[in-house]
Amino acid sequence: MVKSKIQNPKSKIPQVLRGKRIGIIGAGTMGRALLGALLEQGVPRRALRAADPNAAARALVRRRWRLQAGEDNAQIARESDIVILAVKPQQMPAVLAGLAPHLSRRHLVISIAAGIPLRVLQARLPGVPVVRVMPNLPATVRCGFSAVAAGTSASPRHRRMALELFRAVGEVVELPERALHAVTAISGSGPAYVFFLTQAWLEAARAVGLPASVAWRAIQQTLEGSARLLRAAHEPPARLIAQVASKGGTTEAALKVLAARRVQASFIDALRAAARRSQELTCR
Repeated sequence: MVKSKIQNPKSKIPQVLRGKRIGIIGAGTMGRALLGALLEQGVPRRALRAADPNAAARALVRRRWRLQAGEDNAQIARESDIVILAVKPQQMPAVLAGLAPHLSRRHLVISIAAGIPLRVLQARLPGVPVVRVMPNLPATVRCGFSAVAAGTSASPRHRRMALELFRAVGEVVELPERALHAVTAISGSGPAYVFFLTQAWLEAARAVGLPASVAWRAIQQTLEGSARLLRAAHEPPARLIAQVASKGGTTEAALKVLAARRVQASFIDALRAAARRSQELTCR
């Protein structure tokens, strides 16, 4: 009888991250998502630490994962090789000022704060390799989409580190920084569009007389199934629409109303507005 081999969880850790100490400043939703995902990949607890000014956030990290969690950002810098800044944009100037004396070329700093460009991060942290990442909310269920943009001091190895870190919470691509405004509009804000559609769908279900409990299950399953089809079919959405919408049928009737109301054009206008707002909010 052949015994099955027990997989070493450390084998899941990308080579470029092995032996690296990772500190996360900001133990909010995204910071916790990263902590949990990295532990699932087999990153040892001793290699992870977090800081947050909020006592409840620190207590949650300690209770859930038995990790180090304090409020001293400088200590995170001293004890880490990679520092992830998961703080609100308005908090960033103070956080950078406090960290700057404790960071050097040996560190990699990754910012997920919207609106803080690489040139600002590099000016506040001279000589320190810096990368920006734009993740989205589904990262909290390991199904996110993140875009990475590297600063001028970041080497190919630093870029690989950032890519592998965020691969732990979903798909990730590397893009020039100028593309992050579009990414913000498409995937950063994207979950809200899906939730908006879901809310409208639920109201429509109620309007046509479907019980709320049934409507909720039907819509959730339809969304999940449709997403799987998009991945599996390898066909453009127009062809998939044609598979559902038969001539003179119910789907065609619904699509005609959407076309008459210019829903597609309005959606494009909405995403353009989101991208413009991303540019306007960028720190000058």
